[in-house]
Amino acid sequence: MSCILPLFRADAKTCRSLSSPQFCHKRQIHALIFATLKPFFFVKIVTVISQKTLFPASEMPPKGKGNGKKKGKGKGKGTSKEPKCRAAAESEPISHFYFPREIISNILSRLPVKTLLRFRCVSKQWRNLISKPDFIASHFRHSSSLQFSGSSILIGSRHHESNHHVVSLYNPPESVVQVDSPFPCFFPNMYIVGPCNGFICLFNPPWGELITLWNPAMRKYKMVELTDSLPRQGLHFLASIGMAFDFQQNDLLILRIFCVGIMYAVPNHVEMYSSKSGKWKKLKNEMIFHILEFTCNVIVKGVAYWLVCMPDKFGSRAVFVRFDVGKLVFEKLPSIGRCKKHQYLVELEGSLCMLDWDHKDDCHMDVWVMDDVDGWSKKYSVGPLVGFDLILGCLRNGDIVAKNENGVIFLCDPITSSIKEKFSFDNNKDGSYVIVDYSESLFLIGGMLPVKKQDAQDKLARKKVTRDCLKFLMGQPSEIIIP
Repeated sequence: MSCILPLFRADAKTCRSLSSPQFCHKRQIHALIFATLKPFFFVKIVTVISQKTLFPASEMPPKGKGNGKKKGKGKGKGTSKEPKCRAAAESEPISHFYFPREIISNILSRLPVKTLLRFRCVSKQWRNLISKPDFIASHFRHSSSLQFSGSSILIGSRHHESNHHVVSLYNPPESVVQVDSPFPCFFPNMYIVGPCNGFICLFNPPWGELITLWNPAMRKYKMVELTDSLPRQGLHFLASIGMAFDFQQNDLLILRIFCVGIMYAVPNHVEMYSSKSGKWKKLKNEMIFHILEFTCNVIVKGVAYWLVCMPDKFGSRAVFVRFDVGKLVFEKLPSIGRCKKHQYLVELEGSLCMLDWDHKDDCHMDVWVMDDVDGWSKKYSVGPLVGFDLILGCLRNGDIVAKNENGVIFLCDPITSSIKEKFSFDNNKDGSYVIVDYSESLFLIGGMLPVKKQDAQDKLARKKVTRDCLKFLMGQPSEIIIP
């Protein structure tokens, strides 16, 4: 570790003198050693390195002799101005090893986004590598698989006093950290869709306004301009927002569905936004179904799923539909049959699953898994679950997220029914929690801006103005003065 510190503590003059290709190679070696010092990734990195061959410097192409002047007794002490850290680095034995490009890429693809953003400064080669689409896709696959064992949880809630939106990130067993959200905190409602390839979609109901695409790991966002399409009064009663990802085109998609009322037997109006083209287009939809929620229920491997009501000869029944990214159409999924009172669609270890339970004091929860060939099958049953007031969701590693009557959120192991972690929020409204199982990604789209911290006083001031405007429109006393 002592050989790394001088490299990162050098001043600007010293850094300019360390731009030679030889020392650039040493910076890469130091960064890889720094990465291996992280315990979370140590086992996987050592496994990767042990399966490859590290080529000694003697096997590398020989350096040219050049035409520089020979060292002699010249004027003064010519070597006195050479930085000490450069001389120390050149004498380090670690520089006699060469990491093949495949090993470097494999190691870097398993590191957190925050570390990779720092490592972009190591060399131009690393900066170009980290920005390549293939590396970004490989990093996201590793990020998703690593979080099967320990998920990151993005939590949306509302402050008890100011009523503004609060977004927090929880990485068990660390403490809950509040993150800066790009969505205006003083808006009355904020819904969260995702994640989808590391992106979160924020919007304002009931018509899906102020759609904001946000990458929390990269701390960048983009507000999406809406089309001129408007809901038909008396026919549409809400807009449901979903997200999907086209891995063939490397394109992040937004679905905006104007949902018709349950008394009408006509198809919904569906439009899709492509982040690659930056445009909306209307999709042809002939399937008749009724969506009752503002968001899709779950996104699994870039595919959005909804629990809908579909009319039949007996009236209507609850079914599952998904959006086919390749065909750009909705598909109906097979039914499970008789279910319990509550159903909840989740992603479990990369597959579509459904939680099925009755709200009792000692309830048992059934976990069903969907297979494209065999349909639904019961995976296992969890319970009895005692001491919870509300089930908030399920993480991809199988942990059940629930809340008790005191507002304490806890993670429950589905196999042993034991509590693994528990946490709570201060000054947050009870019942306002939205739990999102988040996987970070390096993926970005065009036109994204950095997220700025919203000032607390600015939040309260805008909230006060909004309240006064609403009171004025409703004819109630307000502080707005008409000249």
